[in-house]
Amino acid sequence: MERISAAVLAEALRRTPPTHYVIWTGHRYRSQAGSLRSQALSRITEVGEPVSVQTLMQRAARIDGELGFDPATVRSGLGLHQGARPAVYLLVDRKASGDYAAVRDIPFAGSPSRAIREGDVVLNRNGQLLANCLKAR
Repeated sequence: MERISAAVLAEALRRTPPTHYVIWTGHRYRSQAGSLRSQALSRITEVGEPVSVQTLMQRAARIDGELGFDPATVRSGLGLHQGARPAVYLLVDRKASGDYAAVRDIPFAGSPSRAIREGDVVLNRNGQLLANCLKAR
């Protein structure tokens, strides 16, 4: 963790598309214990609900006062995670219709055989998850 100034966070938020969200499938993220990426992504606690990338960056930057993770590291980690086996944090874009569609291909979305293609609707405007990748509750 490092000290993240208000100016650095504000600039990162300004550069982040307000329509980008993350949906956590509820599955455990198989990562290196204590990795920056896993610690930053663990700030998302809502299962199956869109959380804005801006909110994720704010949460990760303010873990303990001004101590947290650099927003660029968070954004990069989220992008890299889309290729993880499996990807359990899905990067989506909220469309004008209210649907949430994948920002890029997610080859292993929740299981080795489940792929989501760029532009595929993951969560529709009615809140129905169309990608069958959520962990059973």
